[in-house]
Amino acid sequence: MPQTAYVRYINAEKILAYQKPEDQLVCDGERHFQGVQQESELVWTRINLILKRAHEKIVRQELCAATHLLEYAAALWSELTEKNEELMWRLWPNDFLKVRKVIGQGGSTADSPRFIESKRRGKEFWSPYRKALNERSIKLLDVLSSDKDSDLSALTKAMMWYDYRVQEFNISHIYLVLGEIGDRTVGLKGGTVDYLLKRYEHYLFPELWDSVNSLYTNFKPD
Repeated sequence: MPQTAYVRYINAEKILAYQKPEDQLVCDGERHFQGVQQESELVWTRINLILKRAHEKIVRQELCAATHLLEYAAALWSELTEKNEELMWRLWPNDFLKVRKVIGQGGSTADSPRFIESKRRGKEFWSPYRKALNERSIKLLDVLSSDKDSDLSALTKAMMWYDYRVQEFNISHIYLVLGEIGDRTVGLKGGTVDYLLKRYEHYLFPELWDSVNSLYTNFKPD
């Protein structure tokens, strides 16, 4: 590849050097699998930077700016979900059987430092969000039950949307595992799909979702 300014800037040769040469692939599906995993790592670096900046904004009570950043991060999680769907579509189970032999025991998306960081940074939102509520003497249930638009209600919706997109990715990953190895095969982390479901942490903001239940405490249909 010609060493243009663009190629040098993005370190294209160095990036591509981490892909297995075609003559070393155990099957064509390995190119899809490795490529999607590498692309996902790059997306997580973007998500984590956005979450860092969004956290800085909410700490400074710049709620509108934090909202826009969270919405952007949520959109990137949608891209990651699409990558799971791509593998489900393109990677034949027999191909993954071949790939699995060369991955190594214990290899899993859950081991990615960038994936782990994204989960940590997401959960860190709750403390400054709760502080924003307290400083305005507003209860979360009041935000959820109000018909008025505000920067706080927009941020609340963005947090719900972000959490939703993260959970959508987690669920799609479980179904990807199911589609590639079945529900009774022991995975690379030493458990079956049932094990994945049991260790699945459902929400980044459990108190937020639980407050939605509170809206219906005294609900009676007409």
